[in-house]
Amino acid sequence: MWYFYAPKTVFGEDALDYLAQIQGNRCFIVTDEGIIKSGMMDILTSKLKSLEKEWVVFSDVEPDPREETILKAAKQCQKYNPDLIIALGGGSSMDVAKAVWVFYERPDLGIDDLYPFIDLKLGEKAKLIAIPTTSGTGAETTWASIITRKTEKGDIKLEQVHKEMIPTVAILDPVFVKSMPPKLTASTGFDALAHLSECIISVWKNDYSEAMALKAFELIQKYLPIVYKDGANIEAREKMHTAANMAGLAFGNAQVHLGHALGHVLGATFHIPHGFTVGVFIPYVLQYCLNGKEADETKRILGTFSKRAGLANWSDNDLDASQKYIAEIKRLQKLVNHPSLSEMITREQLNAKLNLMAEWCLESPSAAMSPRGAGSEEFKKIYKYAFEKKDVNF
Repeated sequence: MWYFYAPKTVFGEDALDYLAQIQGNRCFIVTDEGIIKSGMMDILTSKLKSLEKEWVVFSDVEPDPREETILKAAKQCQKYNPDLIIALGGGSSMDVAKAVWVFYERPDLGIDDLYPFIDLKLGEKAKLIAIPTTSGTGAETTWASIITRKTEKGDIKLEQVHKEMIPTVAILDPVFVKSMPPKLTASTGFDALAHLSECIISVWKNDYSEAMALKAFELIQKYLPIVYKDGANIEAREKMHTAANMAGLAFGNAQVHLGHALGHVLGATFHIPHGFTVGVFIPYVLQYCLNGKEADETKRILGTFSKRAGLANWSDNDLDASQKYIAEIKRLQKLVNHPSLSEMITREQLNAKLNLMAEWCLESPSAAMSPRGAGSEEFKKIYKYAFEKKDVNF
């Protein structure tokens, strides 16, 4: 028996108007300084003011938010006692807001208590409203909070999950993404591509997620190159916003795997934007999964996906069709100037951290969802092949 989890989703131009239909007057807004400087906070607070709602703002969210930041925000939230928690921003703001929601409702819990097998009973004190300002993370749909923890060996990303952390309402208004610069557009777009590319062959794959992933890919393939060149194209912005949300729904219910294990560790180690760290591994992870001894199902699923997406002919065998999907990912990477791994870090940096990164990949819960397992040596080889831009043949 399976379940498909999703927030109530409001999308399209003027979707922000839906705030008028949400009960609650005291709002705790979780965001970052960049959102405030960009003027996007003014859009939200103007709407709240017109609805005669009150608010306070926590704006200390940083990229790869740390557990200290979350605990600080939770303390302020508990003091303010809101009935609405609003996440305004990218994945980092969403991750912080989800954890803050838990600690507001359950002050008896800590970071390490965020695991799937306890009853949180969220929603008794507040609703969580997620308003993404990027088109890629899908965090407004998912039950994960990615939290950075400092250790003696360096930073690691905790992947804390619970079904109750899915936001109550997701508001997808393109007004918040129309000013994204090209680099951020590319990074977040490839975050969404990584989500759908991994989840369709995940151990938890299912028909609902595959359907969402297929439509998300169709939209991204068409509109990401357009919006990368013309950020003011509001139709392309809206379509990419929808695609990212659908990719979020897809992987939120089927899970990602090796690419996110590799990407989370790379990002935590070198503080590189998440979309690029997972986007760079898409071809290599798919090739690795296609090379396994028991890869027939992976070939069938990815090959069929490629045919349905119009990338391959129905007469193609599954492996050839799968390779055409990988080729399309590489083509899209070039169109939006996606950096290679060797453009993100140096060989010296890779060699210095390789053993430790492989060790941390093994600790990632995401890795367990792969259709083909990987040990320390396999993770090292994928990092090396990606750095050298070599097709994975092992």
